[in-house]
Amino acid sequence: MEIRSDLVDAHLYAFRRTILQDVLDQRPEIRSIKHDLVPYLVRSQLRYELSPNCEVQTEETRNGSAALQNSNSWQQQIPASLLYPPQHSMDVSGRRADGSVLKCCAYIASKSKYCARLNSIQAFGDINRDVVGEATHLTGYTLSSHNNIVHPSAEYGAKTTIGPHCMLGEGSQLGDKCSVKRSVVGRHCRIGSNVKIVNSVVLNHVTIDDGCLIQGSIICSNSHLQERVTLKDCQVGAGYVIASGTEHRTEALAKREKA
Repeated sequence: MEIRSDLVDAHLYAFRRTILQDVLDQRPEIRSIKHDLVPYLVRSQLRYELSPNCEVQTEETRNGSAALQNSNSWQQQIPASLLYPPQHSMDVSGRRADGSVLKCCAYIASKSKYCARLNSIQAFGDINRDVVGEATHLTGYTLSSHNNIVHPSAEYGAKTTIGPHCMLGEGSQLGDKCSVKRSVVGRHCRIGSNVKIVNSVVLNHVTIDDGCLIQGSIICSNSHLQERVTLKDCQVGAGYVIASGTEHRTEALAKREKA
């Protein structure tokens, strides 16, 4: 047995649909894949047998069924259908089921693979910037001599600079005297003149008018920043319009849902 402490759970799970549905149908107490379902399946694998009344029993239930009933612990039981699936079905390990016990497997990505946990705004920005770094191969593009990616259909004006580790997507346009540093700009964006974008992610079909300053922010698709808007460490929701001349710091800006 090998025990390791250098691995991180990427929170990416794959389940046999029939098994997942069976568990959820018979165990409505399950609310979280991470906290409920995965621990339940891991505890359940390789150590169950069928009792005379067709209920699955563990060593704990055989030694103290009364304690199990008192605690109402659903984690100590597993549906019999998981152990004896229908003909031609597969178990969690992906093998053809022939009455074998449930199995859970983990995939350990090699160092040559790109895998990251996306569970925060910061991580979202970092992963987007990785697209122009260690994960460039995922885009199908190659880095230019300036260590960035500029789509052949993208356009930018005079004295506009696109720094290293930046990406300018398909069909996007930048005006004159713009500066893009350590940022990703998506497809079909319209960006005016004298705009500065630093450490930010601009998604698709965003319009940014002249004189805007964007730092450490994420701008979602179809948003519109009017002239001279300043953003620092903000998140802008899809389709949101920011009035000209306004300044926002550490804010989440989004449309209000109609009641």
